[in-house]
Amino acid sequence: MKFHTTQDRFIPFLQNIQTHFDASQNSIHKARNEIKIITQNNQKLNIKSFKKPHFLNKIIYTFFKNSKAKKSYLNAIKIQPFTPKPIAYVEFFKLGLLDRSYYISEHFEYDFTIRQPLLDLSFPNKEIIFKEFAKFTLKLHEQNILHKDYSPGNILIKQKNDLYFYNSRYKSNGV
Repeated sequence: MKFHTTQDRFIPFLQNIQTHFDASQNSIHKARNEIKIITQNNQKLNIKSFKKPHFLNKIIYTFFKNSKAKKSYLNAIKIQPFTPKPIAYVEFFKLGLLDRSYYISEHFEYDFTIRQPLLDLSFPNKEIIFKEFAKFTLKLHEQNILHKDYSPGNILIKQKNDLYFYNSRYKSNGV
């Protein structure tokens, strides 16, 4: 097992991440990868478990490239505050090759994703939402950040009064 975190208070949790993840029933996304919300040390965390790599990718991610979990962590650090705060990444090895990996970030309480105003013709305040989203994208570009993965489920929106706050659910190939 190998991990990195900037918050030592999570070390015991990280050392048992597989047990915590498997025991949790709070899945918010399950496809190729799975994301669960787990509360630890009185803080809600998003835990992303990446699909087990096939044999060739196990070799590549062990010896030649960073794992998707590590890339997610390192890129999230680079693009703060535009993504939920990164907590850690954890990698597990089997027979010397990468077997499982997890990316852990703070949970961002959002009201909806950009998918809803894109698909719902009667969604309220669509014009304002899209203008604010354009401003969010401009802020990213002004800091030389090109998102590369603006899929509808990756753009998280929090509404406070008449203001909209954007955050990005980061994917490992997203920057």
